[in-house]
Amino acid sequence: MKKHFLLFLFLFTSIFAFSQDTGIEAILKSSEIKEPYYQMTESGSKVMYLPMEYGKSDFTINQLVAIAQLKTATIAGIDLVFSDYPSKADFTALNRKRLQNLYKILPGVFKDEKIDFRKIRQTAAANKTEASYLTHGFYIYYRPLPGKDVAKTEIKKLSSIMKEGSIAKGLSSADTAVKYCWQYSFYIDTVVLAPLVEGYSRTITKISIADARKNRLIDTSENFKYLDGYDSTYYVFDINKDGCEFWDGVYNYNSIDTTVSEVFKRNKWKNAMVIADVTGSMYPYSGQLLLWLKLVMNDNQRRSFVFFNDGDAKTDEEKVIGSTGGVYQITTSKYDDVEKKIMEAMTNGGGGDAPENNIEALVAAQKLCTTCDSVIMIADNWAPVKDISLLSSITKPIKIVLCGVYSSINTDYLNIARKTKGSLHLIERDIYELTKMKEGDIIEINGKKYKIIDGEFKEVKKTVI
Repeated sequence: MKKHFLLFLFLFTSIFAFSQDTGIEAILKSSEIKEPYYQMTESGSKVMYLPMEYGKSDFTINQLVAIAQLKTATIAGIDLVFSDYPSKADFTALNRKRLQNLYKILPGVFKDEKIDFRKIRQTAAANKTEASYLTHGFYIYYRPLPGKDVAKTEIKKLSSIMKEGSIAKGLSSADTAVKYCWQYSFYIDTVVLAPLVEGYSRTITKISIADARKNRLIDTSENFKYLDGYDSTYYVFDINKDGCEFWDGVYNYNSIDTTVSEVFKRNKWKNAMVIADVTGSMYPYSGQLLLWLKLVMNDNQRRSFVFFNDGDAKTDEEKVIGSTGGVYQITTSKYDDVEKKIMEAMTNGGGGDAPENNIEALVAAQKLCTTCDSVIMIADNWAPVKDISLLSSITKPIKIVLCGVYSSINTDYLNIARKTKGSLHLIERDIYELTKMKEGDIIEINGKKYKIIDGEFKEVKKTVI
């Protein structure tokens, strides 16, 4: 029995190590992106920057704690950023150590094909001193798991955007000052916990003293003498719900994505109605839409709108394809009516699963405005379309304004645009040629290739040898 157990342990360890090595080696063998300086992608997400010293690969304790908080987040991409000094040197060994250290905390990101890894080599440094001033480490693009009060928070932020008349100013003024970003404590008994401060979330984990020391949460100093003689303790972690811009080795940013504003500036669509996703994290785009409407809705022309929130806070089990609900319609010539309808749709929504009921909303849009020539859909690249099986019921061309693009394009939206004889619109590019593409054709977007296979767009994955 002991031999069998040891054999199992050996095989498990070998498979685990192989899985780790396969994912890491694939990233290391992928092509590099060369830029003079690193610039964050406008993905409309939160970005966690974990700086590392020039030539170093270890995370600090604060960084390890921060990374662990991403286990429940949706991650779109991770950039490994380093400098090209000495010029053309091979940094494979150093980057392997950096990736291995990330794997120890977030192994799941190396197995998820939807998460893009990019290696960014900065070329501006002419010497070691200049190289040390460049950023090094990881930039992680993510969205936190929506909480129960997400709608209330996002309506507050949307109101701030409208008050300031600017996305950047609105987001800045919506962030309230906090006393601390995060803190953790150890308690022997949960009965005597300190009260939770408003605006913070708390997790309580029972952990052995041995594991706490192993994970470098506690040490043998006087600060933790009160734990002597105990086998376990309650690890209480409080963190600001909105994140923080900086806390000792970790920077958090809101990556502002102005896709809606840019697309509407370039295109002067007539006799088209607007449908918009107003689920969690889409409020900056709703703000851009409303700011645009404030400028154009002064001509007494009646316009039609549909806003959808994927089910009015229903549980995932209650949602039925084709009748999920949470679809709000209005035809009006007054701007205030549109703003109220968006707020109503946001208020009644509330997180849930990532896939959304886009097609159900499109069906409602077709019925609402039968004389409209086309439909402009403001969509979330992070969210798959749960009811895409209903696409054949759409008869109008769909112009998709795709928000939150980090690197890869969600192929659901490529397929919707092509099959409805519509178009795809990104922050810097309008793509009209999809309708002319046929079986086997390939299109390249943001350095990624998409091929029509059996009538559907599929991303062409690069094979690593």
